Amino acid sequence: MSVQFAKEPAVFIYRILTLIGLAHICMATALAQESAKMGSSAELALSDDTIQLRYATQSDPLGVDGGRLTGAFFLSEERDIVLSAGLLFPSTLELGRLSIVFGPQLYAALLEEENNDVMSISVGTEVRLVLHPRTGLAVAGHAYYAPDILTFGAADNLTDLGARLEIGIAPRLIAFGGMRWFEFDLVEGAGERTLQEELFVGFGYRF
Repeated sequence: MSVQFAKEPAVFIYRILTLIGLAHICMATALAQESAKMGSSAELALSDDTIQLRYATQSDPLGVDGGRLTGAFFLSEERDIVLSAGLLFPSTLELGRLSIVFGPQLYAALLEEENNDVMSISVGTEVRLVLHPRTGLAVAGHAYYAPDILTFGAADNLTDLGARLEIGIAPRLIAFGGMRWFEFDLVEGAGERTLQEELFVGFGYRF
């Protein structure tokens, strides 16, 4: 990596600044939509090879009651960087302790190999089932997929799947652990690029 960056420092700096700019836009949009009376959350998830920071706001984007804006920063041990931003809408079904949201999520990835940038527009869903309200025990999962026609750059498609168990450890603090499968199918028969396929743990703060 250091040799490649030394050869083309300007290109690398430009790509990093582009990703930082996207992150700034995503976070600014989320904060602009946030309402002080609605719950938001910030999470830190760690695995042996990855780290992810995620922010979500329970405001009402575009006038949709119960909508959610999300933004995340992902970093792998191999220095893959992925920024994502999502706009989620609630299901109209009355499902009690089960909540379902769905919508698009944008991924912008700067992979470890030089000139292997990817941008994907995925669609998917996030579900959460509260098992024990008093302790905050719940199971949650997400599934996102971006087909070839909505994936640009060094990949043909994207798959992001995850499941986790949550429990409250303080009035506004939760702990969680689970499994995530996150990969790109690269172009020109280059195979799959797995960013994460392992267990993770983390903490979340609700405010």
